[in-house]
Amino acid sequence: MSNLADLDLVVTDGRVVDPATGVDEIVDVGIRHGYIEAVEPSGQLIRARRHLSVEGLVVVPGLIDPHVHLSIPFGKTYGIAMVARAGVTACLELAGDGPDLARGLRERGCGIHIGYLLPLIPGRNLSNSNPSHIELEHEIERALKQGALGVKLLGGHYPLVPEAIRVTVDLTRERGCYLAIHCGSTETGSDIRGLEEAIELIGDNPVQIAHVNSYCRGQLLNDPIKEARRALRALAGKGIASESYLSRWNGTSGHCSDGVPVSHVTRTCLRLGGHPETREGLERAIEMGYAQVNIEGLAGTELVAGTVGIEHYRQAGGELVVSFPVNPPEVTSLLATARHEGDFIVSALATDGGSIPRNSTVQQGLALVRYGALSLSEFVEKASTAPARMLHLADRGTLRPGSVADLTILDLERGSIAYTVASGNMVYAEGALTGSGGSFLTTDAGISFAQEQGIKGEVVRHIT
Repeated sequence: MSNLADLDLVVTDGRVVDPATGVDEIVDVGIRHGYIEAVEPSGQLIRARRHLSVEGLVVVPGLIDPHVHLSIPFGKTYGIAMVARAGVTACLELAGDGPDLARGLRERGCGIHIGYLLPLIPGRNLSNSNPSHIELEHEIERALKQGALGVKLLGGHYPLVPEAIRVTVDLTRERGCYLAIHCGSTETGSDIRGLEEAIELIGDNPVQIAHVNSYCRGQLLNDPIKEARRALRALAGKGIASESYLSRWNGTSGHCSDGVPVSHVTRTCLRLGGHPETREGLERAIEMGYAQVNIEGLAGTELVAGTVGIEHYRQAGGELVVSFPVNPPEVTSLLATARHEGDFIVSALATDGGSIPRNSTVQQGLALVRYGALSLSEFVEKASTAPARMLHLADRGTLRPGSVADLTILDLERGSIAYTVASGNMVYAEGALTGSGGSFLTTDAGISFAQEQGIKGEVVRHIT
């Protein structure tokens, strides 16, 4: 019997699956002061303030979503609760706003850990699609001072010239901060050619390629499977961090200027559905149900179409998110499971969700497990262990003693989440959110920003 005493929580009787340590057996997990203290055979950890029996359930390292939207300009802070209900303990807002996200953590926090990247957008915080070296350098420094882990390029929506992408890659490497890319430039679109161009521009630099599935919708070859196989060939063996999501729905901007959608992705989705790339075409797509307007409901975001959708769209002046069913399941499953020389080609599962309603990694990922496309350990690798490596969260993605006590407890029979624990605190239990607050994943340059915003900051060092 263990001599460990004064544990805060012991999770007992569950099947623990942790690919980082090779554990896959029924053992107990002891937690103290927010960290994993011990993983021991059942019945060994008896001295604790609380015991939680999870017999028949599966205990895995807390899920980490490397691509969500929880703040302006593309998300809403009520998405924090949506992410927490999806079993996520840490996530990266891939195009956010520091003050808005900090406010969301203060007012809507559920106890999870959130970092963000500042988007670089021509016409907003960049002068144009060909910004100068000095301008890009200034925006990267501003992002870090506002608590961001780095920056995001949104080529599919708001493209830069290829040389500006290359300069941004160099600057973020030199500054030692994070960079994610939505592929596409002024020379290519959000498609397979944009992906291939981005791979060339990235070289061997540490960059995250966002939602690989988005470049495999039949935009160029009119065959999503052929495009997916081409994407896999382009990524295989490169060692580039990347993610894909499983939901059929995308999410893009409904904003129009002079009667035309500003986002190139919105235009592409309309074209794929046979609709004109105009505001009239978008409203017609909403009326017919091909486009769905994202609105806030009682449990988060709801998708509405028809006359109700058009009414919401017009009331918002187009300043909202619209979703299209443009991700073929045969493509998303292929990208999630494909390997090269034993390694997954696409590094991780993400959702591109948050307040966009597609936080379905558990439901759809476990479906792949049931079908035998992934083992349970492989699912955990893609939904927790690999994202932790991608985001350089060395003390997460595992239940090894000494790591942060982030756990997601799964009900395999129902394909759902039973409990979620973040930093040793219960944040979700049997259908109800129970956590509050949370921490801000940031850099040394942004820790003072977190303190000024009245939230807990946690330093992440991405490139050493």
